[in-house]
Amino acid sequence: MRVLITGATGGVGGALARALKGQELFLCGRRAGPLLELAQAVGGRALPADLTDELEARALLEEVGPLDLLLHAVGVAGRAPVRGVGREVLEGMMAAHLFSSAFLLKHARFRQGARAVFFGAYPAYVRVPGFAPYAAAKGALEAYLEAARKELVREGVHLVLVRLPAVATGLWAPLGGAPKGALSPEEAARRVLEGVLKEPPPSLLEV
Repeated sequence: MRVLITGATGGVGGALARALKGQELFLCGRRAGPLLELAQAVGGRALPADLTDELEARALLEEVGPLDLLLHAVGVAGRAPVRGVGREVLEGMMAAHLFSSAFLLKHARFRQGARAVFFGAYPAYVRVPGFAPYAAAKGALEAYLEAARKELVREGVHLVLVRLPAVATGLWAPLGGAPKGALSPEEAARRVLEGVLKEPPPSLLEV
């Protein structure tokens, strides 16, 4: 199985890479050093790139070639009050979650029956005070995927939206740490792969 994992140096991305060790793995992230270490550990290929830049995204996907599975585990989180949020924060959230996903879907090539997996969010978890920019970016991503799914299914490509509960990753560090009861990255990866590789693949996987 030919697999591209983006955000591979993050907690969930790294766990997905380790769970898929033995597959033909292409690993993408912005931190070249940790990415290379992970690639060596799982027998994959490290391809550093900033996927919010369309030129870099296109170059990456041209190098990777046709995929059986795309796991887009890129994301940023942060607290920003409505009265204090700036344009930079809003654009950064949209770029990380929506633009990167759109560029991947625009330029990726897929084999028949391939799955492209993206990570949304449970609305109740993110539509809370201080998280309006993050909630908006995730909401925009989910709406984009709903329409894109109807186009790509004609090509034999299945888009899967995954909603995860809290996962104990570094994303929580600026917020004081992961909440009690958060899933480990390894458990999250196991549940994601178990769900998205089912036949037929789900359109929405709520873990």
